[in-house]
Amino acid sequence: MSKKMVSLLLAVLMLCTAAVSLGEDTAVTVTDMYGREITLTEPATRIVAMQPSDCEILCAIGCEDALVGRGQFCDYPPSVLELPEVQSGANTNIEEILALNPQVVLMNDMAADETQVKALEDNGVKVVVSQATDIEGAYYAIRMIGTLMGRDAEAEALVADMQKTFDEIRANSKAEGKSVYFEISPLQWGLWSAGKNSFMNELAEICGLTNIFADQEDAWLAISEEQVIERNPDYIVSIAGMGDTAVEEILGREGWGVITAVQNKQVFNADSNAIARPGPRLKDAAIELYNFINGIEAEEAPAA
Repeated sequence: MSKKMVSLLLAVLMLCTAAVSLGEDTAVTVTDMYGREITLTEPATRIVAMQPSDCEILCAIGCEDALVGRGQFCDYPPSVLELPEVQSGANTNIEEILALNPQVVLMNDMAADETQVKALEDNGVKVVVSQATDIEGAYYAIRMIGTLMGRDAEAEALVADMQKTFDEIRANSKAEGKSVYFEISPLQWGLWSAGKNSFMNELAEICGLTNIFADQEDAWLAISEEQVIERNPDYIVSIAGMGDTAVEEILGREGWGVITAVQNKQVFNADSNAIARPGPRLKDAAIELYNFINGIEAEEAPAA
């Protein structure tokens, strides 16, 4: 073999090696929240987020431009409302998603049944399941999505900012010994509240409060008026999405006048989406709750 041919073969080999190395350098692998390992040859640039918390995470780490579609309940930040909307949950429409030509679909366990996942993957779309049930799970989701998008540093910064806020609130809260009742569904629809395994319970603990239904393992549970009256909360937080009428309605309920929170008019209408979604705005929900129990106006918040 001539020296010229050997040199040519060596050059080709070097180019191939460089290409393989480049592919290894840019590839990303994540383990989703169902324990499935997903690998992309490079960070995702076209993604559909089916649940609101994932949509918020993507935007918070600077990846809104990568969103090509959103689940029907994804509504924050408001700019995402301009994106194409697809059906989510039990009504997930595979054809709608495929029409957007995504590389990745972020789904939760309500939508990620085996048939739908297979249909997407058979069409070359990666499916990543994101299902956080607590604050640590929210951190995992943020880091997972950060890796998926090649934004690990931004994800870590977001987690650190949330942790810093929670730590500051813990250090400053003076609500020890006080209790709170979270109303998820109002009286007219049948009362539901938050139990031990809920974001609300964790936020209560961060603020130094005791959730009156923390002895119940379920995240969400149906309860009665009698139970609320008997447990006599110092604070009531409505997250039922009833708007400005929530506080007035709760204060005026027959038989509730014996509750300490009602007597002291310590009833608050919270941002239901911020407090219930496992994403960056849990920080905002914690600040909002802290401000309420300490009688602080928003602009005076101890953490931002």
